[in-house]
Amino acid sequence: MRAPIALFLAAVACSHHADAVAVVVAAPAPDPAAASASAAPVSVPMSVADAAPVLREIGPFEINFAGKRNVYVAIPPQPGKHRLIANLHGVCNPPGYACGYWTHAGSEEGFLVCPEGNSTCGAGGPPSWDESFADMDKDLERSIEKVSHEYDGEVSREGAILTGFSRGAWAAPTIAAMHPGRWRYLILNEADVTLTKVALEQAGVRAVVMMAGEWGTQVAGERTTVAKLKKEGFPAELIVMPKAGHYYSANIDELMSQAMRFVIQNGEVGPS
Repeated sequence: MRAPIALFLAAVACSHHADAVAVVVAAPAPDPAAASASAAPVSVPMSVADAAPVLREIGPFEINFAGKRNVYVAIPPQPGKHRLIANLHGVCNPPGYACGYWTHAGSEEGFLVCPEGNSTCGAGGPPSWDESFADMDKDLERSIEKVSHEYDGEVSREGAILTGFSRGAWAAPTIAAMHPGRWRYLILNEADVTLTKVALEQAGVRAVVMMAGEWGTQVAGERTTVAKLKKEGFPAELIVMPKAGHYYSANIDELMSQAMRFVIQNGEVGPS
């Protein structure tokens, strides 16, 4: 079962928005006097309720997927078939932070699915990872299966986006390479990981965004990698988070929206 949760409180200042609230507007009641005034058919204007679909809460929610571990989920405001957007958090960096500050951007593009790592950061600390990338991949798939079951028929893997922060971003290209064509788009935050056009195309990846804090240690290497990919003709972009180190900038929701638009728009035409 899913349950709403509060955002993880981080030590950095990040902006976020209030959850969407469902609003139902009732159609106006018919006027009996007016109805009896004429037997001739009349044109009835579309009601406000017909024009504005009812929106559901986007969350975030938590769903148990393995033992005591949960997957953090933000959902699109309207039911239907939506793109999968998966995120892998970093070491000592839980989904409530790694995903929590861009749930609105995520829900605008699809289902945001963020599993908790296999370990914790110290006794009783936040979720973390201490397993191999292959095992992280297995845990990710278990969490996606659970969310897909909870929202039957709504989660689409067509054009799926795999994102990650820190260790999660280091793992993402390896996971994509393990399943060619499964992850069409990558968004890698704070990870100066080696990427090549050949390896990305072999993995079926069509576009990449690398992100890094302006004050961090990853931005220089990422800039070089993106420039090389662009020179080779591969769709790639660098997004620098202003006034940030190894953490999100205050406008991360806006930047993640920008990153997702880039990979989707620039990766629509690419190798099969």
